Amino acid sequence: MKHCIKAVTLLLPLATLACSSTVTANYFKDDFSWGHDSSIWNARSGDNGSPFGCTFNPDMINPSSHGITLSVSNGQCSELQSKNYYGYGQVQGSLKTGNTPGTVSSIFTYTSWFDEPGRAWQEIDIEFLPSLGNVVHTNVIYQPENGTYESWELDIDLTQYGLNIQQNLVSIGFDWGAEQIQWYVWDGNGTKQIIRTVYKDSGDGHLANDEIPAYAWPVDPTKIMINHWHGDNTQNALYFPGQYGGQAAWAYYDYIEYLPH
Repeated sequence: MKHCIKAVTLLLPLATLACSSTVTANYFKDDFSWGHDSSIWNARSGDNGSPFGCTFNPDMINPSSHGITLSVSNGQCSELQSKNYYGYGQVQGSLKTGNTPGTVSSIFTYTSWFDEPGRAWQEIDIEFLPSLGNVVHTNVIYQPENGTYESWELDIDLTQYGLNIQQNLVSIGFDWGAEQIQWYVWDGNGTKQIIRTVYKDSGDGHLANDEIPAYAWPVDPTKIMINHWHGDNTQNALYFPGQYGGQAAWAYYDYIEYLPH
């Protein structure tokens, strides 16, 4: 059964009810002044299971006059999930992370059968893993319910753009469209740079390195999320996000913005 959710707009002061999880919402920007905007976000409680080694706890989200810090301690982590669903558009923000190995801080889109029965898992990622160094881990994930997991990963060194995620606020995002996804950063000079582009398979019978099969292209309305977590040191976690030694960690988010197409 579909759930009734509220679809908010910038033009109307009142929310309208629509009985579908596929209703999409409009533009937002949250600069996290004295915490997150509760009309946009839910603070997550609960756990994801392995390779996550921690339980999401709203108390691990620390506000300030501008920006929030998503904290991690041994067994505890933090996440914000959008209340609404979003379609093609730009998802971007600015953040800085600590250097605790075995942790991940992220900006991503996510939907799956948990949102709508029968829906495939579809995800677009920006992730920072201190275990990898000064790189951004970009990824597209696809898995049908009870089907095969597939992903298209690429790590990109930020040093070439005059950036260091552990020293600078890095402004970064991706533009998700019907035919291509582009990840981008603003470099050390403030110039927007495209750092990766993937395309929907053209159907010519040849799948290029920068193409994703048409069946796996993210098409469904999606939640926008940010989180900070650590692995559980199982074999899968040692691959991603690496060995975690129990230290506290932080990731500071200056803002998150969504601009629809």
